[in-house]
Amino acid sequence: MTAALNAAASGMNAFQQMMDVIGNNIANVNTTAYKSGNTIFEDLLSQTISSGSAGGPGIGGTNPIQVGLGVKVASVYTDFSQGSLTVNGVPSNLAINGGGFFMVCANQNGPNATTPPAPIYYTRAGDFSVDSNGNLVTPNGYYLMGINQTPTSATTPAAPAATTTQPTTLTAININEITNTSAGTFPITNTTPGNYTIGPNGLVTVPNATSGNPNNYYYIPLVNVENPNGLVKAGNSLYQASSATLPGGAPIYSAAGAGSAGQIQQGALEGSNVNLTSDMSNMIVAQTGYESNSKVINTVSQMDQFMLQQV
Repeated sequence: MTAALNAAASGMNAFQQMMDVIGNNIANVNTTAYKSGNTIFEDLLSQTISSGSAGGPGIGGTNPIQVGLGVKVASVYTDFSQGSLTVNGVPSNLAINGGGFFMVCANQNGPNATTPPAPIYYTRAGDFSVDSNGNLVTPNGYYLMGINQTPTSATTPAAPAATTTQPTTLTAININEITNTSAGTFPITNTTPGNYTIGPNGLVTVPNATSGNPNNYYYIPLVNVENPNGLVKAGNSLYQASSATLPGGAPIYSAAGAGSAGQIQQGALEGSNVNLTSDMSNMIVAQTGYESNSKVINTVSQMDQFMLQQV
């Protein structure tokens, strides 16, 4: 009877974890760019009561007799399929139409400005806003990272080439108007937000307050990883790279729209990809499975009591 009790207990525990994942999905049905989780079960070791045999002359073979010892949650994988895009017209809100992640950092001057370097986080949630200093930031204050392309002329700078090395020139994107006296002069940032634009390729154009002088430009690089399920969830819709993301290949940093990176849509947000219909169906499965395993435990307990009464 012990094997049945342990198997049923493991089933209750597995279905409880499945319900935890479903509950988290439903709770995040309106979370910007949330990616739903899915539970995968796997059976435990089996107890071999009798080994199989090949048989012999005049005697047929036999198959092994094994009794399973329960179930466990093998993995909880994240569905990184894209959620629906909603246009809201807010210029600081960005959505990725396709693959890739934004990079954000707690340090305004990028990850390499401190020792040890500040960690880089990945996110699909583009609900950025403009802080009091004119920087694009996440709701919890992390800076959206870009590559400053200060021009020497009125020519729009070319997009950075794709690379497997994290750019060393990452910095916060400041959308305040700039002033300078001539082309090639390093711009001086004002405190007045400009009518900036962000193109599908991630080019941020910050207008110059002095007519005829060069604008300031940034490129928002996107990062793609071969195994996004190897990313570690850090809360606040953020992910961190881990050793599990590397076996599939090094991350690729590129301009939006290049290679496997999607395009950036300004004034839009990506919604959650939670499928409520599917999760409600899975909830019924989890509830039924949990109750059934509970009944197994009750039945085994009744059988044990009956056996003791017969002694």
